[in-house]
Amino acid sequence: MMTKLAATPLDPDEAANSGAQTKRPRRTQAERVAESDRRLLEAATRLVAERGYTHTTLEATGIEAGYSRGLVQHRFGTKDRLLEELIKHIADTHRERLLARTRGLRGLDAIFCEIDCYLEGMDNPSVNSRAFFVLMLESIGPAPHIRPTFAAISARWHRAMTRHIEAGQRAGEIRPDINAANEAQLLIATVRGLRTQSMLSPTTSNVAVAIQALKNSLSARLRVPPQQA
Repeated sequence: MMTKLAATPLDPDEAANSGAQTKRPRRTQAERVAESDRRLLEAATRLVAERGYTHTTLEATGIEAGYSRGLVQHRFGTKDRLLEELIKHIADTHRERLLARTRGLRGLDAIFCEIDCYLEGMDNPSVNSRAFFVLMLESIGPAPHIRPTFAAISARWHRAMTRHIEAGQRAGEIRPDINAANEAQLLIATVRGLRTQSMLSPTTSNVAVAIQALKNSLSARLRVPPQQA
């Protein structure tokens, strides 16, 4: 006859943890969907940064995220739709951080903050940054379907930079003869060029020097001369 062993009591901490686990509410359907979407977008970001547009597939994305290809198709439909959402997510996340940092700034101070936010991390770009630039370059090549998404982001940025310049003109800081829209377009092209060049040749780029040179050039060209202020 087998002797029945007495159950070993839980210590207080174990009992508390056990009770917490049993009482933890189950996640809602909306929470599970949000979690899986986040994981799918993060997986797609990693794959794009490593492989580019062509070699990032729905099947590979599902596997990378720990799900199935069918779930990716169900949520996003096509690869282009998935990558459009990825691009918007990266751009919106960057914009949220930027708006927090530019709050209360205007004119050249706001423009310089935009430059800092856009060019920081050039020496060691994040996965998000690499994926964003890979897709932007490939949108003029093998991925034309995502080009309108980048065009919309560029238009939003151009409007913001134009407003910064116009605010500086109203404050008497920036020369009134400057065409704000044209200057904003030139500035965006410049910072994008610096960022792209740093990714193409990271060993020869010097972030601090490039940023300071750009700021000095802008200040010399845009600022109202002291005798006219």
